[in-house]
Amino acid sequence: MKFTLILGCCTAFSLLTACTTTSTTTAMQRDAYLEQFIGQSSQTIQAKLNLSSIGYQQVLLPTVDDQTLTYTVIRPVTIPMPMAQNPADIDSGSVPIQIPPRAQSYDVNLQCKIIYRLEHNIAKSVYYTGRTC
Repeated sequence: MKFTLILGCCTAFSLLTACTTTSTTTAMQRDAYLEQFIGQSSQTIQAKLNLSSIGYQQVLLPTVDDQTLTYTVIRPVTIPMPMAQNPADIDSGSVPIQIPPRAQSYDVNLQCKIIYRLEHNIAKSVYYTGRTC
Protein backbone atom coordinates (compact mmCIF):
# COMPACT_ATOMS: atom_id res chain seq x y z
CA MET A 1 0.00 0.00 0.00
CA LYS A 2 2.83 2.39 0.90
CA PHE A 3 4.53 1.64 -2.43
CA THR A 4 1.35 2.48 -4.37
CA LEU A 5 1.00 5.77 -2.53
CA ILE A 6 4.63 6.71 -3.20
CA LEU A 7 4.34 5.71 -6.86
CA GLY A 8 1.17 7.78 -7.19
CA CYS A 9 2.86 10.81 -5.63
CA CYS A 10 5.89 10.47 -7.93
CA THR A 11 3.62 10.23 -10.97
CA ALA A 12 1.60 13.28 -9.92
CA PHE A 13 4.81 15.27 -9.30
CA SER A 14 6.16 14.28 -12.72
CA LEU A 15 2.97 15.38 -14.45
CA LEU A 16 2.96 18.71 -12.62
CA THR A 17 6.59 19.28 -13.53
CA ALA A 18 5.94 18.44 -17.19
CA CYS A 19 3.04 20.87 -17.30
CA THR A 20 5.12 23.69 -15.88
CA THR A 21 8.06 23.22 -18.23
CA THR A 22 6.33 22.97 -21.61
CA SER A 23 4.77 25.66 -23.72
CA THR A 24 1.33 26.81 -22.63
CA THR A 25 0.24 27.54 -26.21
CA THR A 26 -2.36 25.05 -27.39
CA ALA A 27 -2.43 23.63 -30.91
CA MET A 28 -5.55 25.69 -31.65
CA GLN A 29 -3.85 28.90 -30.50
CA ARG A 30 -0.76 28.08 -32.54
CA ASP A 31 -2.83 27.34 -35.64
CA ALA A 32 -4.85 30.54 -35.24
CA TYR A 33 -1.68 32.60 -34.81
CA LEU A 34 0.01 31.14 -37.91
CA GLU A 35 -3.15 31.27 -40.04
CA GLN A 36 -3.59 35.01 -39.44
CA PHE A 37 -0.73 35.55 -41.90
CA ILE A 38 -2.53 33.82 -44.78
CA GLY A 39 -3.28 36.41 -47.45
CA GLN A 40 -0.17 38.45 -46.66
CA SER A 41 3.09 38.73 -48.61
CA SER A 42 6.16 36.72 -47.63
CA GLN A 43 7.91 39.99 -46.71
CA THR A 44 5.11 40.95 -44.31
CA ILE A 45 5.15 37.49 -42.73
CA GLN A 46 8.92 37.65 -42.21
CA ALA A 47 8.62 41.10 -40.66
CA LYS A 48 5.73 40.32 -38.29
CA LEU A 49 5.89 36.60 -37.44
CA ASN A 50 7.03 36.11 -33.82
CA LEU A 51 7.61 32.40 -33.34
CA SER A 52 8.77 32.80 -29.74
CA SER A 53 5.26 34.00 -28.82
CA ILE A 54 3.99 30.47 -29.52
CA GLY A 55 6.89 28.64 -27.86
CA TYR A 56 9.24 28.09 -30.81
CA GLN A 57 12.83 29.10 -31.46
CA GLN A 58 13.88 29.79 -35.02
CA VAL A 59 17.12 27.91 -35.79
CA LEU A 60 17.73 28.99 -39.38
CA LEU A 61 16.86 32.01 -41.47
CA PRO A 62 13.61 31.43 -43.34
CA THR A 63 13.97 30.16 -46.89
CA VAL A 64 11.85 31.61 -49.67
CA ASP A 65 11.26 30.38 -53.19
CA ASP A 66 8.46 30.92 -55.70
CA GLN A 67 6.14 28.47 -53.93
CA THR A 68 7.07 28.38 -50.23
CA LEU A 69 8.25 30.34 -47.22
CA THR A 70 9.82 27.85 -44.79
CA TYR A 71 10.81 28.29 -41.15
CA THR A 72 12.90 25.66 -39.36
CA VAL A 73 12.10 25.81 -35.66
CA ILE A 74 12.65 23.95 -32.43
CA ARG A 75 10.43 23.70 -29.40
CA PRO A 76 12.45 23.25 -26.22
CA VAL A 77 10.86 20.78 -23.82
CA THR A 78 12.02 19.63 -20.39
CA ILE A 79 11.08 16.03 -19.71
CA PRO A 80 11.04 14.95 -16.06
CA MET A 81 12.60 11.64 -15.12
CA PRO A 82 10.66 9.97 -12.31
CA MET A 83 12.96 8.71 -9.62
CA ALA A 84 11.78 5.27 -8.58
CA GLN A 85 12.80 4.14 -5.13
CA ASN A 86 13.13 0.65 -3.83
CA PRO A 87 10.07 0.05 -1.58
CA ALA A 88 12.17 -2.17 0.73
CA ASP A 89 14.45 0.81 1.44
CA ILE A 90 11.49 3.00 2.36
CA ASP A 91 10.00 0.42 4.69
CA SER A 92 13.36 -0.17 6.42
CA GLY A 93 13.72 3.51 7.24
CA SER A 94 16.60 4.20 4.86
CA VAL A 95 17.08 7.80 3.85
CA PRO A 96 16.82 8.30 0.09
CA ILE A 97 19.83 9.81 -1.67
CA GLN A 98 19.28 13.45 -2.59
CA ILE A 99 19.78 14.08 -6.30
CA PRO A 100 20.25 17.63 -7.59
CA PRO A 101 17.09 18.94 -9.33
CA ARG A 102 18.86 19.26 -12.69
CA ALA A 103 19.52 15.51 -12.77
CA GLN A 104 15.79 14.77 -12.45
CA SER A 105 15.00 15.93 -15.99
CA TYR A 106 16.53 16.29 -19.38
CA ASP A 107 16.02 18.89 -22.09
CA VAL A 108 15.20 18.12 -25.70
CA ASN A 109 14.67 20.36 -28.68
CA LEU A 110 11.90 19.07 -30.91
CA GLN A 111 12.41 20.23 -34.49
CA CYS A 112 9.87 20.88 -37.21
CA LYS A 113 9.25 23.11 -40.21
CA ILE A 114 6.48 25.65 -40.64
CA ILE A 115 5.75 26.13 -44.33
CA TYR A 116 3.61 28.79 -45.96
CA ARG A 117 2.49 27.87 -49.50
CA LEU A 118 2.84 30.94 -51.72
CA GLU A 119 1.12 32.02 -54.93
CA HIS A 120 2.49 35.21 -56.49
CA ASN A 121 4.33 35.87 -53.20
CA ILE A 122 1.07 35.75 -51.17
CA ALA A 123 0.52 33.06 -48.50
CA LYS A 124 -2.37 30.77 -49.44
CA SER A 125 -2.00 28.17 -46.66
CA VAL A 126 0.28 26.99 -43.86
CA TYR A 127 1.29 23.47 -42.89
CA TYR A 128 3.87 21.71 -40.74
CA THR A 129 6.35 18.90 -41.22
CA GLY A 130 7.53 16.79 -38.33
CA ARG A 131 5.39 15.47 -35.50
CA THR A 132 6.72 17.97 -33.00
CA CYS A 133 4.82 21.04 -34.21
